Amino acid sequence: MIYYIMNIRFDFYTPSEISEILGERLKTQRLALNLTQAALADKAGTGISTVARIESGQGGTLYNIIRLAMALGMVNHFSELFDVVPTNIEDVIAKQNPRLRASNKS
Repeated sequence: MIYYIMNIRFDFYTPSEISEILGERLKTQRLALNLTQAALADKAGTGISTVARIESGQGGTLYNIIRLAMALGMVNHFSELFDVVPTNIEDVIAKQNPRLRASNKS
């Protein structure tokens, strides 16, 4: 069983462990809003099995996870997910002229 901890870092977790933690968080939020899996599925436009699978940490598509987050009023938590945070002046300049492709150099 994974314990619910609000502000943890995922640096040392496996993808399966992260899926399980996020599934538990989804379930906790659903229950806090007093929604059944069926009600959340209906509100998100997904199937009940999708909600159950994601809550149990078995994964789901990003599309369905976003739909569930929207239905729970939590979609804004995605706003910083892949945001590039500059750490020095070179990063600030690079953010003004973002790369369009990766280089072939390793």
